[in-house]
Amino acid sequence: MTLGSRPVLTDYHMHLQPDGEEARRGGAHRWDQYGGYLSPGWIERYVEHARSRAVQEIAFTEHVHRFAEARDWHANAWWREEATEDIDAYCEALGAAKRAGLPVIVGVEMDWLPDRTEEIARFLERRPFDIVLGSVHWVGELAIDHPDYPMWDHHDGVEVWQAYLKELVAAAESGLFDVLAHPDLPKVFGHNLPDEVGAAVMDAVAAIAATGIAVECSSAGLRKKPRELYPEPGLLAEFRAAGVPVTLASDAHRPEDVGSDYPTTVAALRGAGYETITRFAAREPSQVSLRWE
Repeated sequence: MTLGSRPVLTDYHMHLQPDGEEARRGGAHRWDQYGGYLSPGWIERYVEHARSRAVQEIAFTEHVHRFAEARDWHANAWWREEATEDIDAYCEALGAAKRAGLPVIVGVEMDWLPDRTEEIARFLERRPFDIVLGSVHWVGELAIDHPDYPMWDHHDGVEVWQAYLKELVAAAESGLFDVLAHPDLPKVFGHNLPDEVGAAVMDAVAAIAATGIAVECSSAGLRKKPRELYPEPGLLAEFRAAGVPVTLASDAHRPEDVGSDYPTTVAALRGAGYETITRFAAREPSQVSLRWE
């Protein structure tokens, strides 16, 4: 699909299933009626909702912990239980959707695991990804955003944010990823950025800018406890001032959330000074004008 030079909206972060075995069991009737969660009919449901919100291109970016090949990358029992799917079947289903003319690109949400960089590189090199999101969900054995293994139970807010920012910069500097997902994720449970780490944030922004990686502006935080975008508008403006490119995202886990709250998201991008968003194809970035009217 060619987007041409006209202003566009994209949604470059979404999942074909919800997180967690119980949630997937509860939702299975929705995709089973089309032949499964990788079926053309289920993928088309996401496309239909994208079109209803004037979104011209979408990227499916399933969590790497869902795939059997990554099962041994983390010792956490939940991670290992989740790792049941076939990554190549996933890529083939999305590739077929592309070949059929749907406005879909192939992506993955890859966890930053500093002791697994060789495995991550091999995983990515072997597959036809258009976009790779880098996410810091874990710091060692503890989770930033998993309620059952929270880092918050063991460290205070300043320590969590400092550790997270250190890993976020390391992820950017690794060269493995195209986009940093939800870059102020630690606020997900309501732990907003402490004033004491303001200098560390600015250092992180500068370091991220030096790598050339993009960050996503995600509406997902508006549906969660923070009730604000990832990143919040002040941090988004700092990324813009540093010259960091940006993608648009909803982090949808169901078709209805594709492009959700985009009027607010686009307004924040415009307010921060962004006039373009980043598009990816075969992991090559290009700038396209942001549709905002």
